[in-house]
Amino acid sequence: MKVEFMIYIYGAVCASMIVFNIVYNLLLKGSEFRMQKRCLKIKRKIDAQISRLAAGKKVEESHLEELRHKLSHINHLMAFHQVLQEDMEQNPALYREYRHQIRPVVIYMAAVYRDKENMQAGYFAYFLSCYTADKQMTMDSLQDILLDYVQKNNLYCRFNALQALYHLGTPEIVAEALRIADDGSVFLHEKLITEGLLSYTGDYHALIEQLWKKMTRYSPHTQLAILNYIRFRSGDYQREMYEIMMDKKADKELRLAAIRYCGKYPYEPAYGPLLAFVEDKDATKWEFATVAASSLASYEGKAVVGALKEALHSSNWYVRYAAAQSLEHLHVNYDDVVDITAGSDRYAREMFMYRLESRKLQSLEV
Repeated sequence: MKVEFMIYIYGAVCASMIVFNIVYNLLLKGSEFRMQKRCLKIKRKIDAQISRLAAGKKVEESHLEELRHKLSHINHLMAFHQVLQEDMEQNPALYREYRHQIRPVVIYMAAVYRDKENMQAGYFAYFLSCYTADKQMTMDSLQDILLDYVQKNNLYCRFNALQALYHLGTPEIVAEALRIADDGSVFLHEKLITEGLLSYTGDYHALIEQLWKKMTRYSPHTQLAILNYIRFRSGDYQREMYEIMMDKKADKELRLAAIRYCGKYPYEPAYGPLLAFVEDKDATKWEFATVAASSLASYEGKAVVGALKEALHSSNWYVRYAAAQSLEHLHVNYDDVVDITAGSDRYAREMFMYRLESRKLQSLEV
């Protein structure tokens, strides 16, 4: 009897799951149908305005008023966004002008969605980040409103608001937005911050200057993202990076970032300290030795080759790999390291031979 009862229960559960899937699919199809219907309606109205622009006329005020009303609802905003993305390529110049003329609506909507719940505000911020990707769409009046979006305790909203500011913000506003986002309530990976800064469409020299002025107001996490950004954008901060590299009280990751910078932009005073990092036998400092070994690929001299050859004997695999890679970059060949290849240190020999063979294979592929 118990077995039969369990079978009935199992059958009921399976039947309920089937019913749920059927109902869910019907609702999903219904939602997609409604979205398509909205898109068609919006497309017809936008096309009418595009025709007016083609004839040298302006977007109708009644259209702007309707957008203010309709786009206050998230479903209509999503449909509007979809139509803009799909049709933009058909006639970029006219759609750019259309977007230019509806800017008052966008500014109005920014204030409306600022007071909505986080997911809706986040979607509007996403829409805005796409909308402002065109440099001609800058709107200074939006910057202060977007700072309010950055303050929201929601990753989706905060990230998209920052993306929009990277396209339309002044250096001062972007630097302030990062300070606000650095409150610790929402975690933004440093790579996301660095990639966002790299998408900045304004004067990056001015942006770096502002970021550096505020550097002490950021957490080490955000400072690291900024240092990485500077490494990709400017070689004008060698002295400052050298000072960070030499500061034993500084955060470890910041010092490592500074070492990488001195590798990309060789700096004469950094030559000796980089050698010292590589030659340090303290096993707990293997990260410094590894990054310094990689950075020495940008320097020359017998001392560099000697230090890198010695690093091939390190007990740490990463140090050995970085040393072998730098020796290869410096075009050190088999004859120059015969003491390694013929020596008794199997790990050093295998690592260097591995890099040599890799270089040969790469040359054959080319």
